[in-house]
Amino acid sequence: MGQFHDVQAFVREANRVTEMAELEPALASIMQSLGFDLYAFVHHVPGSVVPESVVRLSNYPEAWRDIMRARNYFADNPVIMACQKRSVGFIWSQLPSLLNLSARQKESLDEWNRMGFGEGFTVPMHVPGEIMGSCSMSVGRGASLPEASLPAAQYVACFTFEAARRIARGGTEKLTPSTKVRNLTQRQLDCVVLVGRGKSDWDISRLLGISDQTVHQHVEEAKRRFGVASRTQLVVRALYNSQLTFSDIIQ
Repeated sequence: MGQFHDVQAFVREANRVTEMAELEPALASIMQSLGFDLYAFVHHVPGSVVPESVVRLSNYPEAWRDIMRARNYFADNPVIMACQKRSVGFIWSQLPSLLNLSARQKESLDEWNRMGFGEGFTVPMHVPGEIMGSCSMSVGRGASLPEASLPAAQYVACFTFEAARRIARGGTEKLTPSTKVRNLTQRQLDCVVLVGRGKSDWDISRLLGISDQTVHQHVEEAKRRFGVASRTQLVVRALYNSQLTFSDIIQ
């Protein structure tokens, strides 16, 4: 229950803050609570000149950023390339199975390890009409990835990115229940709850006694109602709009 309460407290704080200077210590605290040492929540904008309206929250070592710029590793960064192929989170050790890694990409991963990075977890951020982003979390070299924290980490990533986007654009409005979003039907809500618990369409179909195609239709219609691109964003928006609570999805 400790992690559950930590996540709830972080979400309340992320929805309250209006400055990056307030969001950053809250993010550092929840990352530590979840068992991660390093993080980078960013829009994928190359170069050193970054527009003010993009998200840049990171505690990566400055030496690693210097290497990235000097060797232009950004151009074919394997994590960024994997984000282009995925809509859900992935573990860095899965990269060889997601991409046909070039010698240069393998070199960058070796350099990554030499800089003190261990295993990590990245959540792609695809917002329609915007530059792609990602939320990466890592342990130090030699440490074990806190796999039990990954479901909570995925939701923390989405809530953080939403809050950072709002702040970066100069907005002060909080993400609160919206009268513009129609309530989900009971069957759609049943499906979204199980999506939030990490169930596949096949799993949900067996639990609810309907076909997996029907489950897919319910989830896609719920995504359209909220105007989101991914299943994780759907769950986050349903939480923000109070159609779900954390107690529904975190068991």
